[in-house]
Amino acid sequence: MKYSTKIRQILASLIASRLCNLLFFFCIAINYLHAQTPAITPITPSNPNQVEIIKADSLVGQNTPFMSVRRLLGNVALRQGTSLLYCNLAILNETTNILEAYGKVKIIQADTVTITGDTAYYFGNDRKAKINGRVKLDDKTIVLTTNKLDYDMNSRMAYYNTKGKIVDKKSTLTSQEAYYNTVTKLANFKTNVKVQDKDGNLTADSLRYSTLSKEAYFVAPTLLVNKKDTTYANPGSQYNTVSKIANLKGRSTVKSEDYIMTADTMIYDSPTDIGVANGNIVFLSRKDKAILTGDKGRYSKISGVTRVFGHALLKNIMEDDTLFLNADTLVSLDNKETKVKKMYAYKHVLIYKSDMAGKCDSLSYNVSDSTIFFYQKPILWNNKNQSEADSINVLLKRNKLKLMNLKGKAFVIAIDTLINYNQIKGRKMVVNFTDSSRIERVIVEGNGESIYYAIDEKNTLTGMNRVQCGKMNIGFGKSKVKKISFVGKPDGRFIPPKDLKGDDKELDGFRWRIAEKPTKESIMKVVAPPVLIKSVKKDSVIAKQVEPEIKKVPLNNSKKKLRSKL
Repeated sequence: MKYSTKIRQILASLIASRLCNLLFFFCIAINYLHAQTPAITPITPSNPNQVEIIKADSLVGQNTPFMSVRRLLGNVALRQGTSLLYCNLAILNETTNILEAYGKVKIIQADTVTITGDTAYYFGNDRKAKINGRVKLDDKTIVLTTNKLDYDMNSRMAYYNTKGKIVDKKSTLTSQEAYYNTVTKLANFKTNVKVQDKDGNLTADSLRYSTLSKEAYFVAPTLLVNKKDTTYANPGSQYNTVSKIANLKGRSTVKSEDYIMTADTMIYDSPTDIGVANGNIVFLSRKDKAILTGDKGRYSKISGVTRVFGHALLKNIMEDDTLFLNADTLVSLDNKETKVKKMYAYKHVLIYKSDMAGKCDSLSYNVSDSTIFFYQKPILWNNKNQSEADSINVLLKRNKLKLMNLKGKAFVIAIDTLINYNQIKGRKMVVNFTDSSRIERVIVEGNGESIYYAIDEKNTLTGMNRVQCGKMNIGFGKSKVKKISFVGKPDGRFIPPKDLKGDDKELDGFRWRIAEKPTKESIMKVVAPPVLIKSVKKDSVIAKQVEPEIKKVPLNNSKKKLRSKL
């Protein structure tokens, strides 16, 4: 009986031991199965910034006295507020709230911004992400691609400095460094900035760009090249990549095939080729070698009309001479369809070239046939001669004075070698000039009067002739009257030198007005500011002086890059 009881006790102990072992392995199995269960739904953390685990194929936890780390593998999904993160593998430090994500990383913020990459570090307390490897940001307005990207969930600001590209429906923008705000849609680009579209490209060292308005704001010297023109823009300027309208400031320049325009401020519409300029403007016709300057100006390529207002000046560069034309307003017409090329000047007109100078109220210059028309009591000087009338037109041949027509109260004064004033007066006159722009012949029609001095071969005065005749033809040689003929019966008299009196020496209306004769220096004094452009800021992209072609760019680093693009 005692032996049987002992046997039962041993059997009971073995059964209890087996049951404990089975219970132990059962608990292990339960824990293992629990670890492999998908669609994990943990308790919502008390910290509102804590990164939450939504799901994963597997999860392995590691707890220490000071840190709690979760390792998630396969179809990982996490959340923080309205932001979601997906990847293949994630390591979440719940203590520091820092997440490491690997493989097909995708971050979605409020269903508006999607960022993808190969790997990412996410700092939950600061709500900042660092995404690496084949990064792409899509905010439904643009697509940004780069190799490394920093993104701030709070400010909604993206940043890269490893070269990147932004593409919208109109343009492609590349740079070495950039900040992009996914709310305001404003981007700040730095270093080797390029904007390209089907019409041209823009190059700068720095640039601000709105992906909503498609407006580029220049914060550094910028080169803009379109199919038809090239623009050098300085900081403060802006350009719409859709409308192609540039609002240029800081002494900028627009350069086309035929013209170059420079001004302190300028609005230029590239599609319509219309430019409106203000402040010390310079308009250069490269084909005609003509420079227009003034306070304000407007240019239209289609109509071929250029207007310059305020201290307006034309410098027309000829083979061995330059014509200076100053007025309150200058208008240039160059119509390619009609082949008409003219220049108009209004109010307080002054003109100067080496063989001619003059002043009048208004003027027109037909460039096609080299004819200049002077209106409103003009007065002209050439060599030692003075001509005035109600209106005058002048014909230039090979840029030299060849023919002059005077209408209405015509009066010509020619000084001879003895400084005597030969005078011719009439209703109409035609004056012919030699190749050296000296008076060769004067033809008078209607109410002709003349005073001419007789000088012998020894250059001695022998007397003075005073003649009245309806028509007369007077020939000159070496600044002397050589021959004179009359049509009709002349009324004249010869006065010996000893009998000459003051009244005999002047026709009615005689005025020698040489003090009013314009010179290049006097015209340049009227023009303010001068033709040469004042020194500009160190970072300007245009030259300090106007030459037959504006092509000297100050050689700082950014401008060397701009010049190399041309």
